[in-house]
Amino acid sequence: MARLVVDASFLISAIRSCDVNHQQCFQFFREHENVTWIIPTIAYFEYQAAQSRLSREGKKAYRELYIPNFKLYELTHDFIKQVAEMNLPNLFEHLKGADLVYACVAKVEKIPLVTCDGHFEQYSAEIEVVNPTKK
Repeated sequence: MARLVVDASFLISAIRSCDVNHQQCFQFFREHENVTWIIPTIAYFEYQAAQSRLSREGKKAYRELYIPNFKLYELTHDFIKQVAEMNLPNLFEHLKGADLVYACVAKVEKIPLVTCDGHFEQYSAEIEVVNPTKK
């Protein structure tokens, strides 16, 4: 079964019907239901933070991830060692925080990254970047 790693921007857009990119992301999700969705654990927390913002704004927030065929990707000591050995923080020098994590997972696992964020495009020679909003 094919695998795709996703970042929080895609998760949020695919799930939240009020999101500006919902239609494209939800359609992409539906067109790829047979893949295993790799969700780095940090994406779960970014998703929950976005849901908290919605709640504060008085909007309905879905706390559960309604995604079949997903696997949480643990950020383990072995993963960190592999990232260091591959010198990925320097390869992805312009990425910050969680975005660096997403790129590193895609590179280490050799799988495409699905995102709505355009700043990953500068690394398209290093990782395959899929942006459903750019179709």
